[in-house]
Parts: sequence; structure tokens; C-alpha cells
Amino acid sequence: MSGRRLVGLDLGTHRVRCAIADDDGGRIKVLGVGEVDSRGVRKGVIADPDAAAAAIGRALDAAERAAGVEVEAALLSLGGRHVRSQASQAVVSVASRSGAVSGSDLNRVLEAARELPGTEGTEVVHLIPRWYGVDSKQYLRDPRGVEGGRLSVDAELVLASVAHLEALVECAHTAGLRVDDVVVQPLASAEGVVRDRELETSVAVVDVGAGTTDVAVFRQGTLERVVVLPIGGQNVTGDLAVGLHCGPAEAEAIKCRHGHCDPARVLVEELVRVVGTSGVGSDEVPRRLLAEIIEPRAREMARLIGEALEGPHPPAKVVLTGGGCRLQGFPEAIHQFLEMPVRVAVPEGLSGLADQLGMPEHATTAGLLRWGQRSSARHDHGSPRAERSGGRLNRWLHELF
Repeated sequence: MSGRRLVGLDLGTHRVRCAIADDDGGRIKVLGVGEVDSRGVRKGVIADPDAAAAAIGRALDAAERAAGVEVEAALLSLGGRHVRSQASQAVVSVASRSGAVSGSDLNRVLEAARELPGTEGTEVVHLIPRWYGVDSKQYLRDPRGVEGGRLSVDAELVLASVAHLEALVECAHTAGLRVDDVVVQPLASAEGVVRDRELETSVAVVDVGAGTTDVAVFRQGTLERVVVLPIGGQNVTGDLAVGLHCGPAEAEAIKCRHGHCDPARVLVEELVRVVGTSGVGSDEVPRRLLAEIIEPRAREMARLIGEALEGPHPPAKVVLTGGGCRLQGFPEAIHQFLEMPVRVAVPEGLSGLADQLGMPEHATTAGLLRWGQRSSARHDHGSPRAERSGGRLNRWLHELF
């Protein structure tokens, strides 16, 4: 007997990916995956709603054919430079007659934390408490049942543009999908690939996509910040197109097959055939030239990632994922620049057609499935509204929609 149906849809700048799975006794069984070229999306933001909706429809159709089922609803990823996080604190009086913090008190303090000044035009997509306090008792993970008069929370809000959020949902509706939930890409990617022991220390999950690079920093099991950098694999492709005098499609193919971030690691005698912008005839160029074009951009990306990780408590490790991290020499460049351990991550622990979600670029899609699994499990157990959680990324994460 099939378990709970899970559907994740990742609308990226370069590709649209849809996965259909069953929660089969606590294990995610992948039934079908659809993946098509993206249209109408620029740097994670919808620029042409009709084209984006059509691409979603094609990915959904492909996934349904592979799975042999039809679906009506999905979890969607939300990306783009407009996504950011911001700290928020709030304090309320404990109103419970018993004098101990109740679920109602918890709801009120979280609602108060959502009301952050200067966030007009944005939506709180996720509210993630770092810790609670009850009077002088601080750094509590769960304050319920603790006696006191004042309940405080220190939280991180993950914000997104209302206009972009509405455009994403509308595109899904046009494609015939109901939206069960929306998860920002950095958190979905982290849910897809980060390991428990990494979360318990400090780790940065860096998803290098085509249009943007998403960074989520975690410390002691909770989210510290989210940063979206306006740079990704398409910037490398553009550099190659200019440097090699070829079209974007040719530059993308050359990057994937022959690109490297370190000229010193490419043999001088290696040659690469390049078809020019006219599409007639071709030339052979040294592969080292490709690396010389790519290296400055890779260094820039490493510098921006490093700046995003700066703070009083820098992470101890970087987990790289996303299609952009497959560029040869890129993980080594990040390791060399940041001087910290780097792991290239792929989704793990799936069954069924798991091999179709087995590359770094599938992190967000797999993470959406895991997010849906954990959220549904909590719903089935009757969790209060204030206890809806994004999963192990924050064991005391609370969301109020």
C-alpha cells in the first residue's frame, strides 16, 4: 500500500525539476522525475509568467508520466536575490493561569516576532526561533511548562518579496497545480543534503545555481542567516561566450565538458573544438584558455561566498551543492580561498528512482520532498499550529502561516 504522496517542484533559472514520491513507511520512495529547460526565469526571479508556467507544466507532465500517477498539489521552491533573512526579537507576558508558558503564549510571542519594522512589501516565509527565554532563564529550546512572567524569543525571519511570491504561486496555478507550501531554496537545499552531525556543529550550505548562489549558515542546529548572491553558473557561461566568440549554448556545453577553474591543472597540449557564433566552421583552442577565462570568475564567487560567511561565529565547514559546483576545480578553489573543509553533497537516503535525484543540482528538489514528509508527519500527529516545523534543520523551528 502506498504511503503519503509527496511532490516537489523547483523552478530554477536553468532547469525546472519536478519529483513525485511516496512516504513509504518513513522512507522516501521516488516514483518519477521530470526535468526540462527553464523559461521565463532570470536569476531565480520570474520575468515571463507565461513562459515559466509552461515550463512548470512540461516538468509536471514528465514527472507524472514517469510515475504513472497524476498530482494536484506540490511544494515549491522560492529563489531570487529578493530572499534574505533578518534577526527579530520579541517579548510578551505569560498569560496562562497556571503561570507556566503555554502553547498560546508561544503563538503570541512568535506572532510578535513577525512584526518587524521596515519589511513592507515582503512576506515572512519562515520564522525560525534560535532560543527562548522565560524571565532570567535563557537559551531554552522549548519554554512550554516553564514558570515565569515574561516570555522572549530570539528568531531569524526568512523574508521574500510579496510580488515574486505571488508570481510564483500564480504560475503554479496556471500550470494546474495547487501550492501546499513554499520553501526558500537555501533551506530546501540544506534539507536535501546536510547531515545531522554537521547541523549540530556549524556548517554553511552553499547551493551554486545557474543564476544565483544561495547560502544558508547553521550553528548548533538552528539557522543563523540566509544570503542569496546574484552570481552563478550562467556568469561563467557568459564569460566563455565572450572570450571564445561563441553562442551561449555552445559556451554552456564547453563549460560542462571541458571547463576548469585552475589553469595550472590543465595540460598545455589539450585542445577544445569551438563552434563560433555563426554556427559555420569551428576552431581549436587550448583548454588552458578556458581555465584562464574561468579562473577570475571562480575567484570572485569564492570571495563573495567568503564575505557571506563572515561573522562572529564563522562556520567550521562548507557543504557545496547545486549544478554550479560540478565545474572542475571549483570545490578546490572554495577550499583554498576559505581555508576550511569543503564537501560536495548529493541527496542521500532515497529509494525507488533515487538515481534520478542523485546529483548536486537535485538538492533543492530532494529537500522539498523531505520537507513535505516531515511537515505531513507532524500534521498527522496533531501538532499545534505553532509547532509546524521545517524538520531537522531546526528541531524547535516554528512557523506561522
